[in-house]
Amino acid sequence: MKNYPTLTEMGVNNPEQIERFSLSTSKKVDNLRIIYRRKKGSLLPTSKRFEFGRSSKTVMTDSGTQKADVIYEISPFLQRAVVELEDIIGNKKTNLKQAAVVKDELQRLHQEMTSRLAYIESLIDDM
Repeated sequence: MKNYPTLTEMGVNNPEQIERFSLSTSKKVDNLRIIYRRKKGSLLPTSKRFEFGRSSKTVMTDSGTQKADVIYEISPFLQRAVVELEDIIGNKKTNLKQAAVVKDELQRLHQEMTSRLAYIESLIDDM
């Protein structure tokens, strides 16, 4: 299992159980929600919410009139957490695609074996 230091620091102990996440912004706060896939009957929460404040930065928009605007930037800690979450979700999607390919190959093998067995049985019947 890979190491996810930012998520560990946030208290996420089971990254392999993460199913998806959502990120939203309201005013000066970013809200991160992590949704888990839990077994039936589990007492663990199915989701966790985290709030991250945005840092403000004053930017000069017009040097002639000395006009400045305040912009709010996403937290670098939240950026690292999102990168780790995308890595987890991306790995799961890749694994699901691989599983679908293997399942398809197994189905084809099953069909081929069934037809070969029917052919061999017909040869035996002809004897």
